[in-house]
Amino acid sequence: MAKYESVNLLFKLLIEARYPLSKQQLQEKLECSAATVERYLTELRDTYGQKVEYLRESKGYRLLNESGNIELPSHLFSSQEINAILLVDQLINDLEPGFLKNDLRSVKQHLSRIKNKFSNRQTFSEKRIRMLNIGKRVNKNNHLTAITQAVLNQKIIVVEYDSRTNSDNPILSRILSPQRLTHYRDNWYLDAWCHERGALRTFALERIIGLKEGKTAKQKIVSLSDKELDSHYTKTFGIFGGEISGIAKLKFTPHRSQWVSEEVWHQDQVGIWLEDGSYQLEIPYGNDLELIGDILKYGNQVEVLEPRSLREKIKLQIQKLTTIYL
Repeated sequence: MAKYESVNLLFKLLIEARYPLSKQQLQEKLECSAATVERYLTELRDTYGQKVEYLRESKGYRLLNESGNIELPSHLFSSQEINAILLVDQLINDLEPGFLKNDLRSVKQHLSRIKNKFSNRQTFSEKRIRMLNIGKRVNKNNHLTAITQAVLNQKIIVVEYDSRTNSDNPILSRILSPQRLTHYRDNWYLDAWCHERGALRTFALERIIGLKEGKTAKQKIVSLSDKELDSHYTKTFGIFGGEISGIAKLKFTPHRSQWVSEEVWHQDQVGIWLEDGSYQLEIPYGNDLELIGDILKYGNQVEVLEPRSLREKIKLQIQKLTTIYL
């Protein structure tokens, strides 16, 4: 059990006990030694400011309740909880002006009170915790409000989309049935049923340059279940989803393996430690564009073992890089 969880459990044991708890009882509940119990008691007193007293006559510990109302200290957050709160705060700050403006004002005030309890100070300095948006595209998501409403209310929309694939005419007009909003690597994406393609497609919000509600009677909203969406979008690595086209088998050097072995690339990944200290990672993929980019960022710290088609694509990219730097 982690230290945070143990201190948290100790607090709950003391606050819920009708009578003082002996050190032996605390040892059994916390499954630790007497010395460790002492350290946790000291942590409660010194770090979290809780008044814990030892009663000699009953040979037990109890929490002093001077105010008549003891609550679990809200600053006993785990690192995951702190990260989640900061992420929510960051997402709210990134929303365009006017989006749920009145409701978000009260939410932000509540988040501010919670953040102030991360420490024992009156004022929480956000500069003490940094959340960097490396790779976040700077274009504003001007249609986030309308798209969110379309997703929640299941309304057909018509978008003008900058595909960037055709230099002569990159702007595409598409009729879409919105399914989900996805926040991925600090950018927003719309998962939608494309009526022209008759299939699910993913659209980057910052590349939607025009939007209006689709009022044509010719098109009916297509609404897919969570199971259908998960089946499409979670089978393979990355944002694009789709069917599995291969299993990438990657071998990382012993040095890089120390970090990669702790990373989650996909829910169905398989990791194997090899005898030389290197780490082999196997992940299913469909569209290999994003995967190739992630592989190349590791430079000579990774080798693609299989499939051969992916290995050849990496080889071609390296050859092109070589021509630039020679």
